[in-house]
Amino acid sequence: MNEPIRLLLADDHEVTRAGFAAMLADCPEFSIVGQAEDGQQALELCERLNPHIAILDIRMPVLNGLVTARLLNERLPAIKVLLFTMYDSPDHLEAAISAGAVGYLLKDASRQEVIDGLRQVAAGQNALNGKVSAQLLRRVVERSQSGMASSTLTPRERQVLGLIAGGFTNREIGEKLGITTGTAKAHVERVIGKLGVSDRTQAAVQGMALGLVAPTEHKA
Repeated sequence: MNEPIRLLLADDHEVTRAGFAAMLADCPEFSIVGQAEDGQQALELCERLNPHIAILDIRMPVLNGLVTARLLNERLPAIKVLLFTMYDSPDHLEAAISAGAVGYLLKDASRQEVIDGLRQVAAGQNALNGKVSAQLLRRVVERSQSGMASSTLTPRERQVLGLIAGGFTNREIGEKLGITTGTAKAHVERVIGKLGVSDRTQAAVQGMALGLVAPTEHKA
């Protein structure tokens, strides 16, 4: 009998983790070896438990799923990353791929879709939601246009964007860069405006999708 595919599940909602575990309860080919409530805990458990696949939610405390995926790809590249999320956004999918994820499934996926996706990832294939992938293909031209706008970011604004992607507040950005909170806020607002997005979360996603940031710093 083959060894079960070892899974690490990270989501800050206990109900979601319990539902995922129940969905796979009668599938002996999978074994959930650990569960995490945030990205930092997911990193620590992956280092200790060495799962085959890390299943991450995008929106998590401490470290979000995109930052966690990037750090896992750097530190433990043998572990495959699958994002399991409610975001049916081509921007999020592109950021996930940029972060090293090979799977992207939506939380409204059917049980069979999830099982098939896990099998594909375990076999070394990509498992990307078809609808969002199609949207991403249609966004190629838009991405090019956004890239032209992002090229106007100053070196300081790129620093600020990296800290935004790392989860830092305006006050913390000011402390990191030795500037006032008001100046940090002004930089953040200019970054958001130049990227053509509406808030700092979208700025972080867009920055990672465009390869503008690969945050080496993150909140402890």
